[in-house]
Amino acid sequence: MYELVVIVNGRERPVFKAENRLDVELERQRHIRSLSEGVAEIREIKQGKKK
Repeated sequence: MYELVVIVNGRERPVFKAENRLDVELERQRHIRSLSEGVAEIREIKQGKKK
């Protein structure tokens, strides 16, 4: 699972989550093209064991 995080003034805000990295990359490109503030970063979310 992957997560898109936008960092503005040192504060992190999760924006989007998806199983497919390409879906998250698409959202990152949309953020870049919209000229929004902040840096968009893709992170992999490690899945813990489910009980």
